[in-house]
Amino acid sequence: MANLRLTYSDIYTRISNFLGLTDAGTAPTGTDLTTCKDICQRGLRQFLYPIDDRTYEYWEWSFLSPLHTMNLLDDKWRYQLPEDFSSILTNPTYSEDDSFKQMARTTPDNIMNLMSGGDVNYAPYYYSIVTSDYDPEIGEFEEIWFYPKPDSSYTIQFFYKSDPTKASNAGDFLPGGVKSTEAILENCLAVAESQEDDVLGIHIQLAQKLTQDLIIIDSQKDGDNVVIGNLYDSKNSQCMARSDRATLTVFGTELT
Repeated sequence: MANLRLTYSDIYTRISNFLGLTDAGTAPTGTDLTTCKDICQRGLRQFLYPIDDRTYEYWEWSFLSPLHTMNLLDDKWRYQLPEDFSSILTNPTYSEDDSFKQMARTTPDNIMNLMSGGDVNYAPYYYSIVTSDYDPEIGEFEEIWFYPKPDSSYTIQFFYKSDPTKASNAGDFLPGGVKSTEAILENCLAVAESQEDDVLGIHIQLAQKLTQDLIIIDSQKDGDNVVIGNLYDSKNSQCMARSDRATLTVFGTELT
């Protein structure tokens, strides 16, 4: 049974129909398709990074904080992170079958200095996030480094902040699930309304209302959930600041 989500092609077809480029239900082609895809991407970005009217700050959606599972391999200490990785939210933890404590974050320099001291193989207890050199063809990507080198295979997990990748295939679903579908659609139609028709009309009003309503719902989702050790605040989908030392700073107070 099909669900109520809209695909990438559903959205840009609705945009094309709204602008009168094609008849109802007919997908655009050629330069019209390019225009509608661009509007869709702009509308999606507008939805993904909204301003919360209650605080006048950027809202971070809970669905943009996925749990990532990684398998560490014997003697391998560098791993490329997912393409949509933006920043890490919680320190990596081992599976329930392992009795090792969670890892602590350190600097790339410290990892390299430790590595230069000679080979040590054990369950890693340090990690660092490293950005690759910029390449104009592929941009940048993020790596995670570990120390010591794993002496066996291990399974670790952590939450991270996601920056969704650009939709490309007609059948791709957009992020946020069914609840976000109408807000995404209205944000896209709002962009079409202002960019192509040069008016601030009903779709801009609807986009703002649906987005703000969804922010309120999202702020109530698991609002009291806290992951011990990282003080992961699911309301704001972010981890309270943790330094590279073994010190936590919570609301301006350092905990050792």
